[in-house]
Order: sequence, then structure tokens, then C-alpha cells
Amino acid sequence: MAMQNVQKNVASEIQSIANDILEIKNRLAVVVAMYVAENMGQLTDADYAALAELAHVTVAEMTAAKNSLDTINTAIGDYVAGTPATKLMRIINRVPK
Repeated sequence: MAMQNVQKNVASEIQSIANDILEIKNRLAVVVAMYVAENMGQLTDADYAALAELAHVTVAEMTAAKNSLDTINTAIGDYVAGTPATKLMRIINRVPK
């Protein structure tokens, strides 16, 4: 059976999203590590309030966001057999940045 146009579009979009997720995965790992290395946990609500673009953010919210990023990165997994990262890698045409 030949692929219909809509099926081609769906497959192409899955491939594109897989690539995006793998590119983001690398950024996730770095930013989570930097959060710890740069002592972000020592900041206060007042520190965030001092920056206009973060004035609405609390320490609890930022910590929860960092923990969420860590959870997402862990769920994607490392580049080893059987992980979501490896399964996504198999359908894209290049190594993600």
C-alpha cells in the first residue's frame, strides 16, 4: 500500500518532533546541571522579584520547573538500547545538536 499524503505528513511531523525533542534533551541536561553548579537553590523570592522578567516567579515555582525538566530528561533517557532517546534517534536523519 502506498502512503497517502496525510500519512506522509504525519510521519514527517513525528520525525520533526523527534529531532526537536532530542535537541532539547541535550539542553535539559546542561541546564539542570548548571542549576546545581550555580547554586540556584540559594536564591530567594526577592532575587527573582528584582528582575522584571522573573518578578512573577517564586523559588518554589522555579525549583518545581527545574525538577520537571530533570524528570523529562530522565524519561527521555540516555542514548542506550531500548530508551525513548534511542527510539527517537532511529527515525531522524542526523545527529541532534
